[in-house]
This record gives sequence, C-alpha cells and structure tokens, in this order.
Amino acid sequence: MANIINLLKRQLRAYFYSPLAYVIMLAFLPTAGLSFCRSLEQHLGRQIGVGELLFGASGFWVAVLAAVALLTMPLFAEERRSGTLEMLLTMPVTDLQVVLGKYAGAFGFFLLLTLPTLSFFVLLQVLAPGLAALEPAPILGGYLILWLIGGCLIGAGMLISALTRSPITAAGVSFLVIGLFFFLDSASALVPGEAARNALAYLASAQHIQDFAQGIVDTRPVALYLSLALFFVFATVKVLEARQWK
Repeated sequence: MANIINLLKRQLRAYFYSPLAYVIMLAFLPTAGLSFCRSLEQHLGRQIGVGELLFGASGFWVAVLAAVALLTMPLFAEERRSGTLEMLLTMPVTDLQVVLGKYAGAFGFFLLLTLPTLSFFVLLQVLAPGLAALEPAPILGGYLILWLIGGCLIGAGMLISALTRSPITAAGVSFLVIGLFFFLDSASALVPGEAARNALAYLASAQHIQDFAQGIVDTRPVALYLSLALFFVFATVKVLEARQWK
C-alpha cells in the first residue's frame, strides 16, 4: 500500500511540475462554466432538474473527454519516450503497484479538476435562487456518474498510453476511442438486430447520465463502470508484463 501511495504522489507531482496540469485546468473549468451558463440560458422559463444544467450539457462532456485524454497520455507513453519507465520498473515495486499508483494519481487529479464545478450550483443558488431548486440528490447523482465514467475512461486512456511511445499519439487515440465509447448510442441505429442495438444503447453513457442527473441511481451502471475500470487496469498490467519479456 505504501508503494502505491508513493507512486500516486509521484504522479501528482509529475502533473503539477509540468505545464500540463495548468493547461488542462485553464481549458476545462472555463469550458465547463460556459456550458453550465449556456444550458441555463437555453432552459430559462422551462422546467429542468438542477443536475441536468451541468451534466446534461454536451460541451461539458466533450471537455471531460479531452481532459481525460490529456491526463492519461503521459502515464506510460512519456515514461517510455524519456526512458524512465525501465528505471521505474526496476524499483522494488510490482507492475500492479505501478499501474495502480499511476491510475490513482490520474484519478486524483481528475477529482481535483472536477470538484470546483460544485461552485456553479452554489453560485446559482446565491445569485438566482428562484431559477432552480438546489436539490442534493441530482447533484450527487451527477457527480457519482461523472466520477464513475471518468474512472473508466482514465483506465482506457492508461491502457492506450501503455501501448505507445508517443504521448501525442496516445492522446489522439484515447480521445477517439473514449469518444466512440461515450457516444455508442448514436451508432446503435446503424447496427442490425434489436439485441445488438439494445446492448449498445445500454453500454452508452448518455442514458446513464440522464438518470443519475435526475437523482435516479441504478446499480447496473455502477457495476458496469467499475468492472470496465478493473479490466483496463488488469490489461495494462499485462501489457507491462509482456513488454518486459521482449
């Protein structure tokens, strides 16, 4: 456990000792704020749940996908490019500890990145209390699904980063892959067979977000995203093990 915590701290230091963390924050938070304001403006005079103001905004989720792609691109690709991965793997730590430490570092930064958006709801209640009731269930549900999806996508991005030496390639491929996964419901209409369409619609995140942002917490998406995150962690460990035998 101590090794994982040390690797987590190492990964967080790597973020904040480079311009990457500040670039992500300066791009993500204003984009999230503008998406929130635009959603509020579009729904003036209409009934809408407070959770949907942020979590129902497509611009917010595009910013999330971009942030995850940038967060995960250096996890292994940059280490391999700079030659520090071999040194890291020769330390008295296991491959699993390395992967878990890096995953925890990326997820910890994701939490730090998204927590400030809570201020949007507080400011809304202070400045315009009559526009939307500040109900806790939709807000908590929205953040739960955000962090579940974020944890799953961080795992996918980490796996892609472990498969390449170029951080730019890792970021581009990650954004493409996680974007396709996120919008699977759009492709369901092109797939023959009702069972296949239903499966794609179930795996897509859009319906899950809508439900959680309304305060409806379903345990099936929780199990889905946790299982996928565990799979991506396991697959990344196997990739590292395979590279050591080359």
